[in-house]
Amino acid sequence: GAVSGGGRNALDVTVQGDELNRFVLGELSGVNIDLMHPDGGKAFLRIDRQSNAQYEDPRLGPHLVLAEDLEFALESRPIEVVIEARSVGDFPASQFEANYFAKTESESGWQSFTLTREFQPYTLTFYTPKRGREEGYDFVGIRPVAPDKHRVMDVRSVEIRSAGKKGTPPLTQQNGIVP
Repeated sequence: GAVSGGGRNALDVTVQGDELNRFVLGELSGVNIDLMHPDGGKAFLRIDRQSNAQYEDPRLGPHLVLAEDLEFALESRPIEVVIEARSVGDFPASQFEANYFAKTESESGWQSFTLTREFQPYTLTFYTPKRGREEGYDFVGIRPVAPDKHRVMDVRSVEIRSAGKKGTPPLTQQNGIVP
């Protein structure tokens, strides 16, 4: 189901461990997700993407759905999405992309990050729009870059947090991306 503040601070929510099962696969074939449970360690999400799995809308691939309480808490402010990830396997992804999608006219677009073999945090910064009249969901899409064959990555956690006060204007208007 959707990620909610649900008794947590809605301005700083982390999805990790078994809660990573909240990732939705999306409707596109050629992408697989598996919740891995290492012996004695915390669960993590493995994402495997075939090179022919091409899509722009993050809702078509692996993504988190953010419930209305988070959308309301995080509207009209700079936010950070901190993704703890690594490359893995025989076909490790050298890069991955993340996209914060609030609505069609307001998304971060796919932002690229270079992966290593060890878990590291990667931060996407985005200025969220004011909510419209209809309540909807926001989405965070994550995908390995797969130039050929297929590529694999692991995600250990996704933290979505406020990075400024509500109504703080963005430093630039460039598609909500804050440099």
